[in-house]
Amino acid sequence: MNRLMIVCGVATLFVMGITAHPRGAPSSVCDDPFMEPIYHRDHLNATPYNNTDEYTLQSAPIEGRPGIVRVTLTGPRFKGFVVRASTTGGEINQGQFIIDEDSDFHALHCSNNTDIAVTHSSPEFKDSVQLLLRDNNNGSYVFQATVVPTIETYYINIFES
Repeated sequence: MNRLMIVCGVATLFVMGITAHPRGAPSSVCDDPFMEPIYHRDHLNATPYNNTDEYTLQSAPIEGRPGIVRVTLTGPRFKGFVVRASTTGGEINQGQFIIDEDSDFHALHCSNNTDIAVTHSSPEFKDSVQLLLRDNNNGSYVFQATVVPTIETYYINIFES
């Protein structure tokens, strides 16, 4: 009987792990300074890694579209991500991401602000994402990302290079 309970418990954790936030991170993650995927850390014992050069985050204004910045996250295949815009003065959750209706991303509502961080809306593997930001801060942003390549690992402290 005890074996059956253990097997059921492990199976439940396995199913929970597979379905952990397949439609994106919760809004609370973008209010955390490190943007850690708390569910993965607390319930799946996921291992955090500080990004060294595995993932890159870059931004550039889009020529011909004043006030619009393209933000690109690239690296080895990953399933989940969160990207946030902060000011160079350290104010988190600044800017406004532009999300199309048919996009594979959705905006997060952090600290009662709208569209200031973006997460995945599909658990499919990807090796890059391109996002658009409406520049409300004259180009003075620090972009930060967290990437979840598997349910067992995540990378934090991904800043624009």
